[in-house]
Amino acid sequence: MDTSRSTKILMAEKSVKELEKYIGNFKEVKKSGVLKNLSAKILELKYSYGEPEDLKPFLEEIKKYTMEIYTYLGGKNIVETLKKRYFDEMRIATVRFALNILYNLDSRLHLPEDPAYAVDIRLGEIMSVGKHPNADRLKICNVDIGRMITVVTNISSVKEGCKLPVALLPPAEFRGVVSDGMFLSDRCRETGENGSLPELSEDELNNARKEVLSYLH
Repeated sequence: MDTSRSTKILMAEKSVKELEKYIGNFKEVKKSGVLKNLSAKILELKYSYGEPEDLKPFLEEIKKYTMEIYTYLGGKNIVETLKKRYFDEMRIATVRFALNILYNLDSRLHLPEDPAYAVDIRLGEIMSVGKHPNADRLKICNVDIGRMITVVTNISSVKEGCKLPVALLPPAEFRGVVSDGMFLSDRCRETGENGSLPELSEDELNNARKEVLSYLH
């Protein structure tokens, strides 16, 4: 496996840089050296050229360091911790996205080597749909993927109860509202557990690929 070109590992590498940018100067994080350790482990992984089953020691270390950062940031109270440091919603969402990318790297490496799978893709049930206050063509959806996220979309047919595949992309702000991901199509699924990995059409995969490659380049 050419780990040096794996978009999944490149996404993890970029996520560490995002964490360095936003929380690198936090006293606890800086003193522990955890970001430096995490960056070094990602670099080892990148140039290991091993198969997924050979990468387990690297991935266990990466997960351990990620959890260490999560703990420094307050664990389940991470949002409150970051708000106390005057982080806005976009920066909070970016930190959470980066941590999620790193924590779930091991599971994504066992998926097909496709740029679409450099981010998590989940089946999400739309729990509510509201109008965007500042954009007539956009809708704000609260989506259950096993946890609640916000998706801002221009798909006019979205409705409560519909289950759609969601790519958990780097957060984006649309006219003042932060979106945690993107619906990959408007094709409702009849079955499937919220938060599971849905079967995807080529068009749906391609929608995710475009976003991933645009972010990495």
